[in-house]
This record gives sequence, structure tokens and C-alpha cells, in this order.
Amino acid sequence: MFGRQNMLQKIQRFGGAMFAPAMLFSISGLMVGVSALATSADIVGDLAVYGTPWYVFWAIIQRGSWTVFKRLPLLFAVALPIGLAQKQPARCCFEALVAYFAYCFFLSEIIKLSGDNLGLKYPSSLTSASGITVIDGIKTLDTGIIGPLAVSATVVAIHDRFYDAKVPDWLGTFSGSSLVYLISFFAVFALAAISAAIVPIVYAMTETLRHALTGVGPFGVGAFVFLERALEPVGLHHLLYMPIYYDNLVITDGIYATWTNLLPILSHSTRPLNELAPWAGFTATGWVKLFGLPAIAGAFYTTAKPERRASLKTILLPAIVASMVCGVTEPLEFLFMFTYPGLFLLYAVLSSCLAMAMNFFGVVGIFSGGLMEMAAFNFIPLMRTHAGSYLLALGIGLVFSVIFFLSFRGLILTFDLKTPGREDYIASNTALSRLTGNDVDEKRLSEAGASDCQASQDRLLAEQVVALLGGVSNIVGATNCATRLRVEVADPSIVADNATFVAAGAKGLIVTGKTAQVIIGVSVPRVKEHFDQIMGLEPGFAFATPLSHAADDAKKHGNICFFDIDGTLAWQDPKLAQELPEGERDLSPYPNETVAQAIRTFVANGNKAFICTGRTLSCIHPKLLELPWAGIVCLAGGYVELEGRIVRNAAINPGLLQRLAPYLEQSGEVIRFEGIDRVVRMSADAPETYGYARTVGDAVTQLKHYNAYKILMSTPLANRIAQDEELGPLLCLNELELEVTEISPRECTKRAGIKAVLDALGPDHGTVYGIGDASNDIALMEAVDVGVAMGNAPDFLKEKADYVTDSFDHDGVVTALEHFGLI
Repeated sequence: MFGRQNMLQKIQRFGGAMFAPAMLFSISGLMVGVSALATSADIVGDLAVYGTPWYVFWAIIQRGSWTVFKRLPLLFAVALPIGLAQKQPARCCFEALVAYFAYCFFLSEIIKLSGDNLGLKYPSSLTSASGITVIDGIKTLDTGIIGPLAVSATVVAIHDRFYDAKVPDWLGTFSGSSLVYLISFFAVFALAAISAAIVPIVYAMTETLRHALTGVGPFGVGAFVFLERALEPVGLHHLLYMPIYYDNLVITDGIYATWTNLLPILSHSTRPLNELAPWAGFTATGWVKLFGLPAIAGAFYTTAKPERRASLKTILLPAIVASMVCGVTEPLEFLFMFTYPGLFLLYAVLSSCLAMAMNFFGVVGIFSGGLMEMAAFNFIPLMRTHAGSYLLALGIGLVFSVIFFLSFRGLILTFDLKTPGREDYIASNTALSRLTGNDVDEKRLSEAGASDCQASQDRLLAEQVVALLGGVSNIVGATNCATRLRVEVADPSIVADNATFVAAGAKGLIVTGKTAQVIIGVSVPRVKEHFDQIMGLEPGFAFATPLSHAADDAKKHGNICFFDIDGTLAWQDPKLAQELPEGERDLSPYPNETVAQAIRTFVANGNKAFICTGRTLSCIHPKLLELPWAGIVCLAGGYVELEGRIVRNAAINPGLLQRLAPYLEQSGEVIRFEGIDRVVRMSADAPETYGYARTVGDAVTQLKHYNAYKILMSTPLANRIAQDEELGPLLCLNELELEVTEISPRECTKRAGIKAVLDALGPDHGTVYGIGDASNDIALMEAVDVGVAMGNAPDFLKEKADYVTDSFDHDGVVTALEHFGLI
């Protein structure tokens, strides 16, 4: 049983993750439709003459509007990790994209060399063979969206398993994304070989299935719509309709892309649409959103108790608008989907009958969404030539509205069903308040201004959802699709029931195994954003599980914290620093006394504090070094000391320096070499004095043990070196301010430095924290248990952090230590 539930959870997450590209189709279709009208002489007359400014403008718009439909495989390859990857999803998207390109190249060469043996031909032009397509210039096997989905899912599995895998320091180049791609490279090679072998068989099966689906006319459409509705309660309907809508199952290139491509032809033809595009009938799932669900809402309203109708109206009207305009059905469906399965079965049957009726009378097109999508793909571009078909659809829809209304009203009254507005009780806000720990009155919302009202509502709902799911500690991970928040929980037994979630403002709840689907509606992206902030324990939010236990844990085990300097402990404008005396110009800033005292208190509580900086030891302010540090990670992990002993020493090796020398000596720039004890500046006209040099060799000989750990130069020069096929893979680049970039060995990162400290300390310690503010602190975040980003950090670092504190000028370090109960 557990195995089946676990598999269902994975399938549900996969289906939800597939939805991301589909969210772009409506706007893309709208722009294609509008631009097609704007370039039609039948609509705008002489304005549409080829070469006029009007025509040129709209022709360009139309070309850009095709982006989504012409790049579907790439979109699915990149989008899947957004919802599936458990860690670093942005990096996983990048890895999946590169792996998909490799997959296409593999298939291209397999077909070219062995296509005859596999029943595939490598054509000189695409018109001379079927089953071959071009993906960004690669002539390869056409695997539709199944190929990129298979590649992306494979990469996600590899990424989650190996992204954080520890490798020896000397293999540091192959850690993280490099390791994931290395494994994925061979995995997608195997996948490409399998694809080349089975795709011809799949083509034959697809043709058979295509004829089976389209050969039975309205009955095939009705069966499809019934199944699509029936699978919605478990969230698997995406897996049913996506191969039909966006892949080759019914028509090559999918219904959406093919229909959009044919719009100019359809808009000039008066032939019935079901003759021109009979395959488009399978998108008839939207008619029930336009006619059926509003009628069901009417049945609920008219059968509700008179005293409940006013409050019920506030629930039904927004849900009707969401269904009719946006095609979002969950707010209405979840009013009866689980409480009365018989009503939902009737709903699925009537939806099927409505779709069959539309198809029987020749009404076909892109009708899977709401009015916005229907207008974009049908009414706007085709009303002039096919108005009769749409008027017929209106008549059929109104007839079925009456059927829906009478059927639901009759069943509700006959069996005295307790549908909305007929309940014997209403969940009280007081009871909900006891469960969530929040007051569910209007006080918080009324305190917010009009512009903040929606944000306040979304925030309040997110807080209540977290609480009803069992709190932060019970939540393992979360993703969302168009209307649902999909959450994996540790203990489903402590998740509140459906009625309580509805009382909190959600549309409903589905719990399958350890997966909870909270139905929010079209506002789910906004609620998810607040949900993520709560899960990240942002400043000022004390709703989650208290963290005051951290101080007690420190007394037993001793927590550890790594502190960046510049922009974290303190900050100094680099332009102003250049105006200081030469002896002070390179020194780090010193934190104010409040921050310094917080570090002393942190250590006094039994914890260990470490500096973790990109600076060389000689450039750290002597006063800062007087604080009670247990050690220091400097030179971005190149040199590490723990309680007076060296635990890591990873300088640039002489061979690499020798290969860098031509770039550096011929650049004409001032190059800065950083060692443990000093900084040496190299330039062609450098003075003949200590601290300056004219060659790489002279610079290195002035450094302790002849070891250079980092080299600073202009960003253009660093980028030129990075493009060197031999040198680039060996180096790590970190862009600083003022168009300056530092380069160091690939294995020289803060992550490697922190690892050296933790390995030397052993496992007997508490939680490991890290606080930083810049791009080189990404490695810091990846190496610790709890990553903290300063308020002044860039957004990409905040996204990777577990907690975002205040900025350095508001003593963000103190705020973070207090938040975690460490001082």
C-alpha cells in the first residue's frame, strides 16, 4: 500500500511540474490571433498591405508570438525541474537543458550512422522523411515532448542524488553541477540509444491510437472528456491531456501548435471547422467551465437556506468568474467533489455529453480554457468566417446549462444533500483560531492599506495553511501548479481536515499518503510566495516552530557559525577605500561594537565562530582578528586555520601560474596577486620596490612560500581567460565591484574551506550556520546546515538562503543570532 501511495505522489508531482509551460499558451495564442487579424486585408484593409509600417510591426509581433509553440521541447526540458527538483532547482534547469542538447546530438549521430538498421532515414531535407525535426539547429529524431520530459526527469533524479555528493578536494572541479552533468551525459546517451530503437515502434503505435481516437467521432471526444474530469480529484488529469494537446498523439506537433499555425488559413475559409480540423474536437473540456459549472453554482444558490444565500453569494460569484473567464474549475468543483462523489460523477457524465454534443454539431477548436483562451484562439481570429458555429455553440451551451441546473437541483432536494448553504453548521473562526494560533477576524486586513489588502489576505492564508499542515517542522517540501499547493508532509495524521482548510479560506484539501494538495485557486502563486517566506523563517515572523532550543543545543554540542566580512560584519565603499593611506587601503572594515559584542556573546554561550572571507589574512583588520574566533577561512577557502593550525592550503599550482602568465603580463593592466601575508601588484611599469612586480615570477617570489591563492584583474580579461578551453575549466571566477574579477583554482571555494573545518572538528557539534551577502557566499550557503543571507544581499543569494536577516547597516548579524536563539 505504501509503495502505491509513494508512486502516486511522484506521479502527481510529475503532472503538476509539467504544467509550467502550459501557463504561457494563452497569452501566446492571444498574440498570434491578434497579429493574424492585424495582418489580414479582409479585416484592416489596405493597412495590411505587405511592406507598410503597420504590416511590418505586426509581422514582427506575430513572429515573436510563436516563441512558445516553436520551442515546446526546450520549454518542457527546462521547466520540469522547477517543480520536481528537491534542491537547487535553478541549477537543475540548467543541467537539464544542456543534457537535452546532448540527447539531441546523440540521436542525430545515431540516425546518421545507424539509421538504416533502425528503420530511420537521415534526410538531406526535412520534407524527405518523417519523424525527423530540428531542435535549435540540430537535425534529430522527433520525440515530441516525451523526449525532453524523459531527459529532464532523468537529470532531476541524478541531480537530487549527486549534486551535494562529496568528492576529494583534488576532484573539486567535478563537484556540484559538473558531477551531475558528467553522470547525466552517459545517462542520456543510453536514453538516446533506447529512443532510437523504440521510437519507430512508438510511431506505429501512435498512428494506431490516433486512428482509434479520431475514428469514433463524438464518442471518442466524450470518453476523453469524461476521463479528464474523472482524473482531476487525484491530480492526474495533466498526464492525460498534455500528450494530446501538446504532443503528437492526435496530430503531429500537437493540437495547440497545429491549430495556431492554421489560424490564418482557418480565418479565410468558410468550410466547417470540423472538416478542416476534426482533431481539434478533443479540446472541448472548456465548455463545462462556461456553461456547466455556473449552472451548478446556480443550483447551490437556489437550494441554499435563505439566511445563507448572501454569504454563499460571496463564495460563488468569484468562483463563477474564475471558471468562465480563466478556466479555473477547482473553486466550484471542490464544493462537492469529495463530499458527494455521486454529484461529481454526474458532473463528469454531463461534461462528456456536452462535449459530444458540440462535436456532433461541428463545433471544434481550442476550447479547453475559459473565455480568455477561447477568445484568443477562436472568437477573435475566426468570428468573421465562423460566427454561425459559435452562435450554435451558445445555443447548445445554454440548453446544457438548464440540464446541469435541473439535474443538480433535483438531486440536492430529493436526497437532501448538505451542499454549500444547506449545512447544519458552519465552521467557526474561533475554532480555526485555536487550531492555527492566529485570529481569523478582519483586524489584520483592515489595518492594511487598500494597496496591501490582497497581500495581507494572501499572507494570512499562507500562515494558516502552514499551521493546518502541522507547522514548519511537518513540511518536507512544496510545489504548486495553476491552482493547487502540493505539499509533502512528514506526518499526515496531524494535518487538519478539509472543513478546517475551507474555513481558513482554501477551496479544499486532498491528502494521499504523505502528499497534501491544498486547493487555493488562481492566487496560488502569490500564496506560495508567502508560504516560501514562512518556510524560510524570514525576519519578524514568529509563527513557525520556535527556535529557542538552539541555545540549549549549543550548551550540549556547540553550534558553529561562519561569518563573511564585507557586507556582512561591516562594509566600506571601495571608492572611498582608495582615498585612505596606502597602508590602510586594503584593510577590511571593522564591525560596530553591537556586532562585535554579539559575536563575543555567541562564543561565550559555548559556540564556535569563524571568519569566512575572500580576503587574504593580511587584509583583515587587526582589531577584527582580536575577537574570539575559533579559526579563519580566508582567500575564499584557499587557506584555513583552526585554533592555530593549518587545515587547508590550496594555492594556485606553479604549472597553472605559468600558463596564466602570457595573459597577465601582456594585458597592460595592474594585476593583483594575493598570498597569505601580503598583496603584490604587477604591471609593466611597476616601481622597483617591495609589493610591486613586473612579471608573474617576480610577484610570486614576494609571497610567503611563493604561494598565490587569488589573482584580481579586470572583468574583461578574466572572461577572456575563462574562454580558454584549457584554462577555463580549471578556474573559479568571482566578479566583484567596479568591473573587477578574482580568479582562483576551481577547487578553491568557501564550501571547500568550511568542509575542511568540519572534517577537522569531527561530527560532535551542533548546527552549522553561515552568514553572507555576495555571490561567493553561494558556496557558503551550500556548505552549512542553515544559510543566512543579509538584507543587502542580491536576490539570487536570498533565494538560496534558509533565512534572510536585516542589512549590515541595521545589524543584520545581531538579528540573525537573536532569531535563532544563539545569543
